[in-house]
Amino acid sequence: MDIRHQLLHAVYTLAQRQAIKDMTVNDILTEAGVSRGSFYKYFADKYDVVNSYYEEAMTDIFKDCDAFTWQGIFTKMTVYLEKHRVFFRTAFQSEGQNAFTQFFRDYLNQKFAAIITTHSDHQALSTDERKAVRFFVDGFVTYTRQWVLSDTPQSATDLGYELHLFMPEILCRIRLDLPVTNPTF
Repeated sequence: MDIRHQLLHAVYTLAQRQAIKDMTVNDILTEAGVSRGSFYKYFADKYDVVNSYYEEAMTDIFKDCDAFTWQGIFTKMTVYLEKHRVFFRTAFQSEGQNAFTQFFRDYLNQKFAAIITTHSDHQALSTDERKAVRFFVDGFVTYTRQWVLSDTPQSATDLGYELHLFMPEILCRIRLDLPVTNPTF
């Protein structure tokens, strides 16, 4: 594992034991077993490494999503969150500069809009479609956050199905050119 990934893994490991707001660069260095100089070669500060971890997680979640339906995408996301629930419980509890809730909301707003414009005949979303994406993402994040914070009381697959049911009609009417598959997670 390269130094950058050692540092990202250290954030993941530390979040299993402590709040993100309580992590320090020294904690990350000790957990990763790397020098301060190596840390600053890759990251500006603790916020930078934590946000980079969030970005890596989202990249992992959306990897190969071009082969999924909306329901498949939502299920892949909830399965990932469930698999790493201790980290994401800590991340969702974080407020302020490293608030995962806001990061997740911003990321999904961009990603869902990009999926529509990339995988449909839409060159751009209408004003109402953009509003529907924002509305849906707000509910999606709130509902998913509550599910993680309450220790995932229902299966990730059931939650993925429910989230698809809650998708606004204006978005459901947009036909995506994604192949229908049974994704395996």
